[in-house]
This record gives sequence, structure tokens and C-alpha cells, in this order.
Amino acid sequence: MLSLAAFRYRNVLKSDGGPIARIAVREFPVYGRRMYQANAWLADGVIPERRKFALYSDADGTGAADVPMVARYMAISEAMERWAFHVKVRADDRELYGFDLDESSNGMAAFPGMFPSQARKRAMLEAVERASVLAWWEGLLDGEVRPTEWPGISALVLPSPIGYGVTVLAFREVRPDTFAYGHGAATDFFGACERAVMELARHEYVLGLHRLSRGVTAEAAPSDLFERRALFFSSAEGHALFQARLQRKTTGRRFVARVAYDTELRGPWSDYAAVWRVLIDPPSRDFLADTERYFFW
Repeated sequence: MLSLAAFRYRNVLKSDGGPIARIAVREFPVYGRRMYQANAWLADGVIPERRKFALYSDADGTGAADVPMVARYMAISEAMERWAFHVKVRADDRELYGFDLDESSNGMAAFPGMFPSQARKRAMLEAVERASVLAWWEGLLDGEVRPTEWPGISALVLPSPIGYGVTVLAFREVRPDTFAYGHGAATDFFGACERAVMELARHEYVLGLHRLSRGVTAEAAPSDLFERRALFFSSAEGHALFQARLQRKTTGRRFVARVAYDTELRGPWSDYAAVWRVLIDPPSRDFLADTERYFFW
């Protein structure tokens, strides 16, 4: 997929009149593979006050790749997506993008390409990934557990509810009674595995930091719902719930997917990247319920 990131992001920093305040890049080894992770923060005033996180970074965009510059571009793209989300989720025309149906950023993606359709392809995979995980957890979609080329990491393979792409949910035991997860979608199994394993590595990393911090500070438990879920399912109790769902097969109704929205979100971010949203009707709104016992974060 042809990227024009070097050109479209040339003036993205605040010092050049752009919306990005700063970018940080560091090495991020992923199970023996040398990778780099970048975080990007939007400038003050671009979006409302950020949520406070206890586990994950408060960056507006994160990207990981085996080349530092590519990781930077990915982080900037995700920040563009977050910018569009914060502007449109409460806008007067929010229903044009499905935010009256789903107020999350599910199914959104940004890409600094030549054509908006390049962002649409990524948004489609994001939508497939989220819808597949939700439908599986609610017992409306079955998957198959397969081994991966990464030792100790298993993959739950979920078929696409719309016939495009495949979703992988990777999981492993990090240490006794501590578990990490990650999910991702791509057009093929190996690509989905790579994305899922990257997310798993991030989950494992923040779990390690959390474990260390408990011995140094009296930090309060996370208040963010999705962080609470990330911690709960990392525990033996949470993983037992996950395993119970793995063993249970769907016997009732099946998930029938409907693409409710498929459109570009235009705004000031469009000077840098196209932002697109594909929204597949979620099986229910239970994923937004205030409970740690729902596998989605």
C-alpha cells in the first residue's frame, strides 16, 4: 500500500504549525525480534482533556515497526484518527458516522496515502477485528485454536463475519497465573498473527510495569474500564473465564453482521491523512457495560 507519509507528515509537528506536540521512539523487542515503538501526542487544545491511564501510555497514537521512521508514521496516523474521533463523537453530525450507535472508536483508521480508499481498507480490518472478538465472546461466533511460530503463544483464529480478512486472538502465560493477550486482523493468518502478537507484547510489557510499581508505590487500581479488564483477564480468575469460553461451542443463534456505516470523516486532519470509519453493528452493547468480566479492551 503506497504511503505518502514522508510528504504528508512533513509539517505535522507543532513547531512547524502542525497538530503533533511531540513524538518519542524507543526500542521494543518482541520475542526475539528487534522492533521500535513510537508514541505521538497531539498538542494542547487539539482535543479535550485526555483520560487518565494507570497501565498504558496516555499518548494519542502508538505505532510499532522494525524501522523507527515507520513506527513514527504509524503513531502519527493513529493520532490523526484520535483527533477525528474526539471531534466527531460529540458533533452535531455524529450520526453520519455511527457514533449514535457506537460511541467508541471501533472501526476507525487513518492512512496518509494518495486515496481515501487506502484508509478504508484498514478501517475495514479494524471493524472485522472488533466485531469478531465481540461476537466470539458473546457466544455467537466460533473459532479454532492453532499454534504459532512464536514459542508458548497460541492463536484463536476467528473467521470474518463479512467474508473479508481474518482475526487472530493471541494468548500466553507470561509467568505462573499471569496471562497476556492481543488481537489483530489482516487479510491472511500470518499477518493477523503478527499484529496480535505485537499487541500481546504490549500487554505483557504493561503488566510487567504494573507488577514492579506495586512494590514501589501505593498506586490506586486503574479507574479506566478497559484497563481494569486488561488486569482482570491477566489473572488466574480471568484466564479461567477466557478458557471456559474457548471450550464452549456456539449452539444458539449465530452472528449476522451488518455494515452500518462505511464513510470518510473529513476535517482539519484531512490535510495530513484520510480518516475512515467502517462500523459493523455490534452484537449488543454489553461491551460498554461497567464490568471487568467482558473480554474486550
